[in-house]
Amino acid sequence: MKTNNQLEYCSLTVWFTRTTLNEMMSSLVQIGLDISWRETPEEFRLRVQTAFGGYDLVFRKNRDSFQLTGLDTAVRDIRLAMVLYHFIEQTKGHAVVKIINENQILVKNIRYGEAVRIVEIKGAEKKVIYEKACSVTMDQVIAALKRRDAEERIPVLRLELDYELATLHDAMKSKDQSQIEASKARLHQLRREMLLLEV
Repeated sequence: MKTNNQLEYCSLTVWFTRTTLNEMMSSLVQIGLDISWRETPEEFRLRVQTAFGGYDLVFRKNRDSFQLTGLDTAVRDIRLAMVLYHFIEQTKGHAVVKIINENQILVKNIRYGEAVRIVEIKGAEKKVIYEKACSVTMDQVIAALKRRDAEERIPVLRLELDYELATLHDAMKSKDQSQIEASKARLHQLRREMLLLEV
């Protein structure tokens, strides 16, 4: 990505564990940015100082996870922008990222850490240059629309995802191949259900 690009983030929702949060802070320090933080029982507030000013990243705490939301801003420091982008991908987060330069704007819609749609805007022209094929059947969409409990199911589903990710992490540490495969299959199933419910 060119160094003269500016990245603008909106609709950002990323879940961090304590480990990935520490990894992100370490990455910011390694690239030469000054950071400070403050933690309360409700939130973790990370202040990142760049040559273009300071950015406050606020993470809401939910048990052992930290949710970064509401960062609707342009990030002019490419180092910070790239670290954020990397961790959106790594943690399977959601975001709309606008990559702005003097000639064009690329708008990437990222779901579960991967681009599902990329739109190129040049002047008054707008062109879809990538769109991920939908793997959800019409029957699944209809079934999801008929469900009345979607709003109740989503928070439970997020907890199930967190639990299964923790199980996968433990299985990987202990090199339990059968549990690794079982957890991956379960995570794939939960991801599909989340996609249906968030339509």
